[in-house]
Amino acid sequence: MEEKQSFLPAARPAHSAVGYNDLYFRLIIGVMGALFISLYGTMEGFWEHFLMPAFYVEFFSSLLITLVIIEFIYRTTVYLDKYYDWQQRPIIRLCLQFFLGVMVPGVIDFILAAVYFKVYGLNIIEDTYYVAYALPLIMAMIFIFNLYYVCHYFFLKLRSVQHAGNGKKQTILVQKGTKNIPLPVVQISYIERSNRHNFLTTLSGESYLISYSLEELEDLLDPRLFFRVNRQVLVHFASCRHFELGEHGKLLLYLKPATDTPIVVSQKRAKRFKEWMDR
Repeated sequence: MEEKQSFLPAARPAHSAVGYNDLYFRLIIGVMGALFISLYGTMEGFWEHFLMPAFYVEFFSSLLITLVIIEFIYRTTVYLDKYYDWQQRPIIRLCLQFFLGVMVPGVIDFILAAVYFKVYGLNIIEDTYYVAYALPLIMAMIFIFNLYYVCHYFFLKLRSVQHAGNGKKQTILVQKGTKNIPLPVVQISYIERSNRHNFLTTLSGESYLISYSLEELEDLLDPRLFFRVNRQVLVHFASCRHFELGEHGKLLLYLKPATDTPIVVSQKRAKRFKEWMDR
């Protein structure tokens, strides 16, 4: 059987994929967008709407559609960042972002809106002004939301470059007996706080006492290479073997060299950690 050829160039993960960490922003934009769409073109005063039961039906329906569209654009953007980086494949990325990030969400919105009107016995084209008035506005909002991610991407890239060349430490002074030894950060496996002291363990399994706090090290070390998985442990990317799902949304991280027990990634940091690992 012949293998089907994709119409897209072979997609390879981009090592420069970024993490947006904007869940609350997306929720706020969703609520504001749904409120604006629900109020758009009405004749009543702003506060009068909140006394009308029909307004809440329209608002929550619009909110559901808006959140679906926003989540689709977000996930599409994250996928494209991973496989079709703006800097590495700009022309292909522009075309894909426009098609998958603008046109497809517009079609999804139209279909969901048509279903909403169908519930009330209305044909979206023949019985409403949706196509003439609401759809152009929604498409403009979708385009602006895509533009936000383009700007956000280059902002994060610029900040990453600045951090990379902004005095990030290449060595850490460690203590062994009376000796103070400059240890290259590439040899670090993880750094752990235990009994009010901080200890550094290398990829070869050696352990050293250090004078830096974990908070200081978060600022001094490259965030692309180091991640603080909980209040006690800071890990190097190269030391992470794999992770598994734990209880209550936590993750169990297995390092090299192996620790006595898996390192627990706190529930609060689990999502960011997975994004950090998926580069």
